[in-house]
Amino acid sequence: MLRITDARTGETADAVRARRGLTRVEAHVERDDLSALRVLLVADVLARALELGGTPVVTVADPPAGLRARADALGIRRAEGERGGAGPALHVLVSAGGAPEDRGPEGSGPAASRPAASGEAVPGEAAGGETIAMDATSTEAASMGPAPMGAASMTPAPTDPVSVDQDPVIPGLFTADPDGVRVEVAPVRGSADHSLLRMILLATPRRQPLDLAAADLDGARETLGRWRKAVAGWATRPSRPVPEHVRQELRAAWEDDLDVPAVLEVLRRVEHAGDIPDGARFETYAYADRLLGLELTRDIGTQW
Repeated sequence: MLRITDARTGETADAVRARRGLTRVEAHVERDDLSALRVLLVADVLARALELGGTPVVTVADPPAGLRARADALGIRRAEGERGGAGPALHVLVSAGGAPEDRGPEGSGPAASRPAASGEAVPGEAAGGETIAMDATSTEAASMGPAPMGAASMTPAPTDPVSVDQDPVIPGLFTADPDGVRVEVAPVRGSADHSLLRMILLATPRRQPLDLAAADLDGARETLGRWRKAVAGWATRPSRPVPEHVRQELRAAWEDDLDVPAVLEVLRRVEHAGDIPDGARFETYAYADRLLGLELTRDIGTQW
């Protein structure tokens, strides 16, 4: 069962209900920048994790055209549903939050405030639905240090107390379900080759702000290239199932607060494990890539 941190309480909560009904994962983004792209990526990975756990998912997003093109380049799947329609029992809202004046152009500090309409509430889901909001919290350039684990929010506190059916960034967000969960996604600044960006974002905890100027781009390039080449070679070996203990390690990682960096660490161990046959390595990487979306099998047949 996937459990994820509720940023409002700092505690973990089940990301799905016991009955595993259809889940609506909605990404609400308005800007065309890397922080919004990270929101779409987290929504994509969350949907993949739910599907791997047997939960049916419908994804919803309406990004600007430029952001949609960036998302396509990162292999982020396109939305299947429409915003504002009636939804299933479980509603997951992925949104870019923070005060408008804190959200400047990509890689900058505070900018002039934008029209109030851009911060309006996203319509809630049908009564009885659970709401999970993933907020890409923007901060000034000077505060790009790691986000404190379990922080309730990085957004300014409202003047008046916030009730359980009100969100400080998107008013009325939890009206449909006061027991909903909110998950923060920290901002990104800088630039990087899109062929590496998905790997870099996945390797960084989602609540940790990311400055791409300080990221290990060469390391990401080397690892991704090495893994794709290795998978192509392992694919020529006799097939073997994913070792059960490895499968459980992978699932334990992503079901523990969607810990994707831990998933990557499992793959690093499998790469060098002397007791795992090459055919099992191939199946392990192919299985994990259903979550990661790194196209680890794309070079199969290209070098033989």
